[in-house]
Amino acid sequence: MYVIGVDGGSTKTVAMVADDQGHILGAARGMGSNWSGEDVRIPMTLVAETARQALQQAGLNGEDISAGVFSLAGADWPEDHTRREAVLSQAKLTRKVIVKNDTFGGLRAGISCPHGMVIAAGTGVNAAVITPDGREYAYGYYAYSGGAGAIAGDAFDALLRAEDGRGQPTVLTSRVLSWLGFPNVESMLRAMILQKIDNGRFNSICPLVFEAAVQQDEVAKAILVHQGHSLAEYATAMVRRFDLHALEFELVLAGSVFKGVSPLLADTIGEDVHRAAPFARLVRPRFEPAVGSVLLAYDAFSIPKTAAIDAGLAATTPPPTFFDTIDGQGYQTASGEKA
Repeated sequence: MYVIGVDGGSTKTVAMVADDQGHILGAARGMGSNWSGEDVRIPMTLVAETARQALQQAGLNGEDISAGVFSLAGADWPEDHTRREAVLSQAKLTRKVIVKNDTFGGLRAGISCPHGMVIAAGTGVNAAVITPDGREYAYGYYAYSGGAGAIAGDAFDALLRAEDGRGQPTVLTSRVLSWLGFPNVESMLRAMILQKIDNGRFNSICPLVFEAAVQQDEVAKAILVHQGHSLAEYATAMVRRFDLHALEFELVLAGSVFKGVSPLLADTIGEDVHRAAPFARLVRPRFEPAVGSVLLAYDAFSIPKTAAIDAGLAATTPPPTFFDTIDGQGYQTASGEKA
């Protein structure tokens, strides 16, 4: 039996074809396929093209594939799923199309059994849970705080407060100004008002906050603690929503934000979550989200994640460089233009 797992995000789309023994037989990547509009044909065409490249590498076609799990950014509301399912079914990539929010791929990539929870914090943020009885829930558009953009926004506000006297001095002032290339806070503020600071560049302030926190800057530490409480709220709310207080489960901390050098953000999350669910275990994902989608396809056929499958996936998954973010934002249109 063969399956296909796809992770479609804002910066890249990755497709993997695997057998039922945990061997990745084909892998391909394309540009980002995140899309929140009603007509999803263009981004789903990109997803289909990426999947076909993986199928070609594996020497297989859609009739050979028992199921495909497509974990896609932008699949938040129910109609987002049905629209994507319709287009992908027409592409004949697999006999069975399963569309999920991309958060679930990251969740399954980190947990050792089919149930658990994830907080995914990159540029933005999302959180999701799969309960022991199979119920699924993801925050989608309800989640907005705790990502790199929010942390960068707090740092920007801290600079303004330090400059006008409302807040205390912070080493972030000199570091952020140097990083963004401004001589003083006012010139930075003027540029922000005129929308002259690129969003990606602005969000890249985030690692500076972690570095300053390691060096005991009180303002930076306060930012990470504040955002840690915000991120923990997603998990503790899911604990209450699904009555998971007494359950032992894994909480995956996924996304680039958790690569920051200070442990303070994760420690804050852990303290808050353990008050609500003392048996929760915080873990980092072992596999890439596309591998998580493969595992979700296994789950659909009740194929257990054995040690042999785990070892096979680890041995046959492409190297980390394959997953590096190099494409930038947007997706490729049919005409080859970047949208």
